[in-house]
Amino acid sequence: MDKTLAWDLIRASFRTARELQDLLPRLKEQCSAKDYQDYARGIAGAIHGINTALMDKAIAAHPELAARIEADLAEFGRIE
Repeated sequence: MDKTLAWDLIRASFRTARELQDLLPRLKEQCSAKDYQDYARGIAGAIHGINTALMDKAIAAHPELAARIEADLAEFGRIE
């Protein structure tokens, strides 16, 4: 995998995680406590799966991208 594709994969991983996390307040508001807990666990598992299956591999292939992630988070509060 080339560096550009790895970065695109990292960006997609962060974007997907952010969208899933953004659902949590609505789920908490509109679901029972038990259903919310089930969804929250599912979202946490999905994010972990994305990180393990995709982002970790992209960073392993291009370790220098870890510094780019940190720099983007520090400057923008998100991955650009």
